[in-house]
Amino acid sequence: MISPSLLAYLRSVSELAMPDAAAILRYVETNGPDGPSQDWQTVASGIPCRVDAHRQTAIERPGAGGAAQLAVSDWVIHLPALTDVTVRDRIVVTGADRPDGRTFEVSDVGEQSYEVERELRCVLVA
Repeated sequence: MISPSLLAYLRSVSELAMPDAAAILRYVETNGPDGPSQDWQTVASGIPCRVDAHRQTAIERPGAGGAAQLAVSDWVIHLPALTDVTVRDRIVVTGADRPDGRTFEVSDVGEQSYEVERELRCVLVA
């Protein structure tokens, strides 16, 4: 059993290895007089994070409607423990090496007991 104080310490150490900042965007669809409207709303920003390449090689997946193939690479984004993030959210990551940011879409959220950091499996979308 891990004590609450030890868990808090481990979380603080983990965040020291998160040099970038993330904004979490959530998909929202509303119905208005002109029909449905689709948008991504920022639900949190300035969250410390770290990005790691999960797979060194890209794979190809069919595009929308069976159109052109898209090159897709898997990434892992580490956020502080218990961060509110769901599958399909988008994560915009900025850092010293990429001030313009990269956008990832979450495909899996790793939740676990004694969570020290939240680990997300993502694909790079922009």
